[in-house]
Amino acid sequence: MRSAPILFLLLSVLLSVPLSAQTFDELVRTLAAAESLDSEAVGSDGARSDTFRTFELLRGTATRAQLEKLLSHDSAIVRGYAVRALADREEAVDWPAVLQARAADTQKVITFEGCVRSEQQLGDVVVALARDRKLLSAEQWLDFAELLVQQHSPLYAREWTLRNLHFRDGFLHTIRDLAKSGDGPAQVALARYGVKKDLPLLVAWLSRDGVFDDTTAFLAAQQHADPSLLPVLIGLEAKARAAIAAGYGHRLREWFGAIATQQSAGAAAFLLRFVQDTPPEQALRRRQVVELLGEVMAAAGDAAVFAELRAELERLRRS
Repeated sequence: MRSAPILFLLLSVLLSVPLSAQTFDELVRTLAAAESLDSEAVGSDGARSDTFRTFELLRGTATRAQLEKLLSHDSAIVRGYAVRALADREEAVDWPAVLQARAADTQKVITFEGCVRSEQQLGDVVVALARDRKLLSAEQWLDFAELLVQQHSPLYAREWTLRNLHFRDGFLHTIRDLAKSGDGPAQVALARYGVKKDLPLLVAWLSRDGVFDDTTAFLAAQQHADPSLLPVLIGLEAKARAAIAAGYGHRLREWFGAIATQQSAGAAAFLLRFVQDTPPEQALRRRQVVELLGEVMAAAGDAAVFAELRAELERLRRS
C-alpha cells in the first residue's frame, strides 16, 4: 500500500477547516510572488522556508484537479510546485503529457536547495524531478528524448538525453545527421551505437581545434572504444598540456577516461608517461594530474594493465 496519499489526507484532516476557494487562491498568489523554488531544507540550518511551508499547505489540501490546473499557471514557480505536489502525492496523472508540455518551458526560476541558489529553466527543473522520482518508464523516456531532439528543445534536458540514453535503432539516422552537423552531444549518442563506419566522424570531432572546449569528443570516445582511436587521443597531448598551463586542467579528466577505456598496454604506458613527464617543480599541475588520473583509475576497476600506473599514482600522492 502506498503511504504518501494517506499522509497527505491526514494532513488535510489536521488542518480541520476545508480549503475554501479564497484560501486556495491566497496560497497560489503567495507562491506566485515567491523569489525562488525552494526545496524542503534550505539555508545553513536546513530549515523549511516560508515558501516551502506555503507549498506544503497547498500540496496537502488542494484537489488533484486544482493542481493539474496550476500546471499551466502564468508563474513558473507555481507550475514547478504543482508538478512536485502531484509527484509527492503519487497522483496517477499522465506524466508523459506533463513533461511534453514543459519541453519548451524556458522561463527562468531560481532554485534553492540546501545552501545553493541557481538559475535554471523550469523545463529542466521538471525533467530532473521526473528522473529522480522515476515518473516515466524506459520506453516513455525514449519517447520524450526523441521529442526533445526532434523539436530542437532549448532545454539542457535535450543534451542530457543525448549524452546518457541509448536511442532506438530507428533513430540512428537522425542522430547521425545531427553529429554530421557538429552537434557535440549527438556525437556521444552516435558513438553509443558502436557503428564502425561512423568512426571517421568521431575522429574529425576529436581533431578539431577546440576539442578541449567541451567533453563531448572524449565522452564519445569512451562509448566507442575502438583501438584505432588511441593514436588520435594520444596525439592530443600537446593540447592537453596547453590546457593545464592555461588553468583548465580539469578538462583533462574525460580525455584521460577515453584513453583508459581502451584498457590496453599502449594506453597504460602513455598515461604513466604523461604523469611522469609532468615536472615535479610544477607541483600544482602534477597534483591535479594525479588527482584526475586517480578518479579515472577508480572508475576503471581492477584492470591489471594499469597496475604500474596505480602504483606510481600512489607513490606520488605520498611524496
